[in-house]
Amino acid sequence: MAMAIPAANERELILTREMPFAREKVWKAMTDPDHVNNWWGPDGFRNEDVTMDFRVGGAWTFVMVGPDGARYSNHSIFKEIAPPSRLVFDHGDGERVWFEMAVTLEETPRGTLVTLRQLYPSKESRDEVVEKYGAVEGGKQHLAKLEAYVRDRLA
Repeated sequence: MAMAIPAANERELILTREMPFAREKVWKAMTDPDHVNNWWGPDGFRNEDVTMDFRVGGAWTFVMVGPDGARYSNHSIFKEIAPPSRLVFDHGDGERVWFEMAVTLEETPRGTLVTLRQLYPSKESRDEVVEKYGAVEGGKQHLAKLEAYVRDRLA
């Protein structure tokens, strides 16, 4: 089960989920364009117009389409790639950066602990994303979809 972790910094949102898979499989699902587009996003969302230049400085762009048909432009720039344990990117909509996302994959006796750490420019911007867009629940759904995808397609 995914958990929201209290953050030491009021600008952060931290979510974790332990998955019963090797770290390399989780890494592949999160970073291979052939896989990530199949599960990325909260329940009921799908991605269109995806491009991913997976290298430091490369861009990952897509349009996330909600269950109601609403379209959300996504634009990320990769800042750090350290296979199979760490991925950092700035995430926004092409107009501004909403937050920095740091993903860590830590080996555990039962598999892999996935930690998503979002760092926002301010407490107010973090609170807006949590309250207006349901970032905590959406993040939990996002991690559950990742686990289901690895189980069903890569395990």
